[in-house]
Amino acid sequence: WYQRRVRGMPEGEKEHVINILTAILILGQIQFKTEGDGVGVRITNPAVVKVVSKLLGVTNQSVTDMLTSTPHISGNRSIMMKTLSYDKAVSKRNALAGYLYLRLFNEVLMSANKSLAGEVGEAGAPDSPDELCLTLDIVDGYGIKGGDLNNFAVLCCNYSNEKLHQCFIESALTAPQELYLQEGLDWDPIRIPDNRGTIGLFTELQPESLTECIERECNKPGETTNFQADEAFGGISSPYFMLSHEVDNEFIVRHYIGEVSYDATNFHKMAKTGLPKDCKRVMNSSKLGLLQRMFPDGAQSEWMKGKSSMCVAQAYVGAIDNLLHDLKNKFLSFVRCIKPNLSSTPQLFEDDVVEDQVRSSCLVETALIKQRGFAFSSDLVGFVQRYKCTHEEDRFSRCDGDWQMAADRICGNLQIDMDLYFVGFTCIFIKDSATVLYLEKKRDECIDFIVTKIQLCWKRRYINRKLGPHLRAVRETLAQADKTKKIVLPKLRGPFSEDINDYLDRIYRCWWASCLIKTLSKPNRNIVRIMVTAHAAFAGELSVDPDLVKAGKPMNIRSLRMRSNYISSEQFDGSALLSQTNERSAHGKKVLFTAPINRLNRKHVVERGNVVLTDRA
Repeated sequence: WYQRRVRGMPEGEKEHVINILTAILILGQIQFKTEGDGVGVRITNPAVVKVVSKLLGVTNQSVTDMLTSTPHISGNRSIMMKTLSYDKAVSKRNALAGYLYLRLFNEVLMSANKSLAGEVGEAGAPDSPDELCLTLDIVDGYGIKGGDLNNFAVLCCNYSNEKLHQCFIESALTAPQELYLQEGLDWDPIRIPDNRGTIGLFTELQPESLTECIERECNKPGETTNFQADEAFGGISSPYFMLSHEVDNEFIVRHYIGEVSYDATNFHKMAKTGLPKDCKRVMNSSKLGLLQRMFPDGAQSEWMKGKSSMCVAQAYVGAIDNLLHDLKNKFLSFVRCIKPNLSSTPQLFEDDVVEDQVRSSCLVETALIKQRGFAFSSDLVGFVQRYKCTHEEDRFSRCDGDWQMAADRICGNLQIDMDLYFVGFTCIFIKDSATVLYLEKKRDECIDFIVTKIQLCWKRRYINRKLGPHLRAVRETLAQADKTKKIVLPKLRGPFSEDINDYLDRIYRCWWASCLIKTLSKPNRNIVRIMVTAHAAFAGELSVDPDLVKAGKPMNIRSLRMRSNYISSEQFDGSALLSQTNERSAHGKKVLFTAPINRLNRKHVVERGNVVLTDRA
């Protein structure tokens, strides 16, 4: 499993990934105990620290000092170590494990992307990064959360879902309506609920937004024992935010699904989860090259610059903004999941819960736009270039003129109902998927026809080029041959040689038969014609016209291929006829065909008989 999943990494670094993952799991087993004076802590299981140090490629003492103390840089750039409290030691250990996993995940992801990009490039992808390269990205959002106790992590998760919901509104609801109006479609806009006010509360509110208030409180000098919502958010004035008057240290944010309350008691502990610089320095000093690359900010020149902000609120907002910026540059498709109940109970469907989700998720507006609007849209140039092969006049033309007229000609030629499509100034809109499938079907049929024509022209040219010398050789052989004797024609080798040789043999046999018949007298020629006609009739190859036989008109010589004897067993006793046939063959006459007949005897009685055609009278 591991060898298949980790791509783009050298073999040695793949083992480093396993070591780091193992160290992350074991880090949680390190236990601390408060010293006697209650100021410092010590590690109670140093054997676990020894294992973690070996896995990370650092010294045992550096890991112990990193987890139990923190460095302070004085004014003269000297470093003093300060012992951590129990809570801070646990928080530092957890932060180290979280950052190790986060940066390892990013490193493996980047290596896999580089590896896949290299494989695509080898398969013929464009070398320039500005050129188009198709990728598939999946973003999974749980939706707005609102439980009994909502902390800082839930607040961050709900902000990301607000941004994703805004992206859905802009791309799936607002953008199609704006496009309809721009393209000249008679469209009555549908009002769409907007959540920009809630998003502005987090990032754009003046004088301070919600995240800026959290950042300010977390970066206050001194020890922060508790996060006070009244003090931190007292200056916020917004219809989407209010302080709770019923529960202490709680505030309420109005999201697109409704109001959600948050407990701000432990905001400072969860928001100040940045990794201290001494941890980065220890990781950068590791013997593992992968770990050094994961923590480039742990170099000596970096971590001696001074203290940096430890709050992650602004960093999280920036990461979400970058994600949404990337999503806007892609073709988006959305899947909405509806929870049947809030208690995760099977076989339980709560109508009011589902109705609230459908209403708040703008699914009703989406259905109205899809019902009144069009399911598919394409620019006129791309549409004409793709489907012009279905119209004979535009099939091999550049269509550099009026693209609207060309699109109308294509749809009219395919007899598509005018209610199922609309041609705008730069785009064409199609009502349903059945019309798109019909267009694709017609395009495939036309492409098959064009490809068949091209292959036929190629085969003709190939045959003319390869078969020309052979036909000249056949012509020379026939010119020099004795027409009274059958000869063997030269054989062609190569593609289609078997069919060509068989075709030439049949032509030669017909030609040689006609040459032999021409040497006969007219009475004998008529006898041969009647015999051949009987041969074809008894073999079931053609229906004999008596008038044609009496007139002595020439027959189709290609249908005169000899077959085996024909003996019918449906209307007479085949054993008796077979004995007669063998008897006649013994007297030196070759039986060509036999067939049953009904004839009248001298007493005008119908009796069964048979007619036998031999090679001699």
